[in-house]
Amino acid sequence: MKIFSLTLLIVMMFCATTFAEEIHPPIISVSGEGIVEVQPDRATISVGVVTREKNPSAVQNANAKAASNVINSIVALGIERKKISTGNYNFNPIYRHTDNGKRILEGYEATNSVTVIVDDLNLVGKVIDAALNHGANRVDSLNFGLRNKTAYQDEALRLAVLDAKRKAEVTAAALGKSIVSVRNVSINSSSVSSPRNYKMSRSMAMEDSVAVAETPIESGTLTCSANVHVEFEISR
Repeated sequence: MKIFSLTLLIVMMFCATTFAEEIHPPIISVSGEGIVEVQPDRATISVGVVTREKNPSAVQNANAKAASNVINSIVALGIERKKISTGNYNFNPIYRHTDNGKRILEGYEATNSVTVIVDDLNLVGKVIDAALNHGANRVDSLNFGLRNKTAYQDEALRLAVLDAKRKAEVTAAALGKSIVSVRNVSINSSSVSSPRNYKMSRSMAMEDSVAVAETPIESGTLTCSANVHVEFEISR
């Protein structure tokens, strides 16, 4: 009876192992990467208007006037008003600290950040110069991007899958096997990154008689990338 039970157990274990192998064939697990480089077709510029005065109303009026001049100068270049917005506005008192620890109010400061979306990259330098020549005294950032990045991200994803497939086929061939099917696919990441992130500042303390050349801007290229992880079933 014991011999029969042991034999039955061995048979069951063999069948279970065979059944598991049939359900779960061998796999190759690989990662793939796809990269597409593309010229940007949009720029986002942020300029700051900083004003200081002795009393609150004076600083607010001065800042509002300067900000309006900046916006009007940008509109004059053909930029639509709907693509110009106020990114941030701050109003703060300015204190001076004395040697004996006292705090003396010296005036007030207002900061207005104007953000501009530019779809004609030939106008980027002109927008910066117009803003700085009409009241802005700070360029906070300049970032390049894409109006429609979906097509480029899709292409990067396609290339990532092909890269994973190529790696799996090379590995399987080296093992004397072949790809049978795909068991699982996961997208690890998909992004658009720029090699340039401009942060600039320029002093407005210049003589009116001094001619200033247009600010040169080079956009460089953007990188659309995707990473996938794929499990391929291979022949036995």
